[in-house]
Amino acid sequence: MSKFKRASLAGSEELFRPTIRPRVVEEEIEPEAPAPPAPVQSRDLRVPLSKDEIELLLDAIHAAKYPERARRLPLEKFERYDALRDKLQEHQRNV
Repeated sequence: MSKFKRASLAGSEELFRPTIRPRVVEEEIEPEAPAPPAPVQSRDLRVPLSKDEIELLLDAIHAAKYPERARRLPLEKFERYDALRDKLQEHQRNV
């Protein structure tokens, strides 16, 4: 026969005591009329891109999405990326 002693569970009845919930008084709250939406300024966000620039963007997205497949890029391609980035930033500043 083992000499295992049970731990005293005094106080555990506190855990299972039903909670007393305070009574909530419901007040009639009139819903506020929603604020009209702020007028949206129509801006043309389109950037004119050449076919080569679109292909360059697609290559960059592919390299970002699959970095394990990306191959080492030549310096010329980095310069093209920089030029395209500058073009997009300039267009963003002008909008």
